[in-house]
Amino acid sequence: MNRLFAFLIVVVICVVAIGFYRSWFTVSSQSPNAESHQVDINVTLDPDKVEADAETVKDKAVELTGQATEGAKELVDQARQIEFG
Repeated sequence: MNRLFAFLIVVVICVVAIGFYRSWFTVSSQSPNAESHQVDINVTLDPDKVEADAETVKDKAVELTGQATEGAKELVDQARQIEFG
């Protein structure tokens, strides 16, 4: 159970790091209130950037999967030629 929890934490950290790197999230703050010593921190999410990046990953995955399928077919054809050749 501890390994699963640790794995999930690592996944969350990776998603947050990639999100900041790809500008999915933006953190901003206003100047502190001198009277109350409070600081407002805002986190903004840009769902359009997330969706665009997800679509790019999806397209690349489909492309790579197609290339792998073609490569596997070629290997099967070569193996059949050697076996029955």
